[in-house]
Amino acid sequence: MKKRLRQSNIIFGIIAAISVLSGLVTTAASAQAASAGAAQGIELSPALVELNADYGKTYTVTIKITNVTASDLSYTTSADDFNAADETGSPHILMDSNLPTTASIRSWVATVPQFTLRAHQSKVITAQITVPTNAEPGGHYGVLRFSGKAPELKDTGVGLSASAGVLLLVRVGLPSDITEKASLASFFAAQSDKQSSFFEAGPVTFVTRIKNEGNIHVKPVGSIELHDMFGGLVSTIPVNGDKSNVLPSSIRRFEGEFKKDWMIGRYDANLTLSYGTHGQAITNTISFWIIPYKLILIGLFILATVIFIFSRMIKVYNRRIIAKSKHENTIKNKKNTSKQD
Repeated sequence: MKKRLRQSNIIFGIIAAISVLSGLVTTAASAQAASAGAAQGIELSPALVELNADYGKTYTVTIKITNVTASDLSYTTSADDFNAADETGSPHILMDSNLPTTASIRSWVATVPQFTLRAHQSKVITAQITVPTNAEPGGHYGVLRFSGKAPELKDTGVGLSASAGVLLLVRVGLPSDITEKASLASFFAAQSDKQSSFFEAGPVTFVTRIKNEGNIHVKPVGSIELHDMFGGLVSTIPVNGDKSNVLPSSIRRFEGEFKKDWMIGRYDANLTLSYGTHGQAITNTISFWIIPYKLILIGLFILATVIFIFSRMIKVYNRRIIAKSKHENTIKNKKNTSKQD
């Protein structure tokens, strides 16, 4: 009994030790992850600034920056141009932009003096943007970046611990200088990123691709009206509900989903968008079919099986009736023959 008790105490001690060690490891890992996450924290407001600017004028932009890390950080600023990286609208920062000063925002933004923020401290700073008198008309796109590092490392060129930026969208020129022109690159229905006009079932994703052929960003906003084969309105799907921009010389993709599994027949999707200061319109209509052919085939197979079984049963029944009738007639004939004898 004592031996068993001793063994139980040893096993309990091992389990307790493992639990304590696991807790310490988990706590250390969590603390390290939290520290790493906090070290990347810069909060900027607003994240996007849009300006309608005139030639030769200077504009002041007010930005609130918050150090959400657990350490003091010293901040420097820099400005770069950007364009659209892909059809999602993600910005592609041009670190080595070779645009002329008439087109490059990086040369329009005045340098913001270096400053330091304590942990969780906020500060409101101002940045000045001066538009050249000979600036190219249209849209100009840049980012004002804030890079923070520990104060003791601010002049070493190493130790970058936080970086974020405010996007700048600057519209320059008179209305006669601005060209707002967008076109429909494509509009189609798809499932799993595959375009088609025939589907087995829902849901269906509608893809709208807008090409900006002007010199200023546009915000195409509208909806897709989905009608069934009888003309009834099935659903209205918003397009670009968050009013995202399409930059010049780029294509942006917008997706909307009709989340209904059971659908059958032909459907028409009517796209209506508007953009620009004059409410220019983009419209298009596509048609597609949803046929649950597998279910139909299964149903036909079941129906054919039922018909086959039913027909066989009828044949067997008829045979039995005929056989019974023949048997009864035979007996009746025999009786009649016996009476005559």
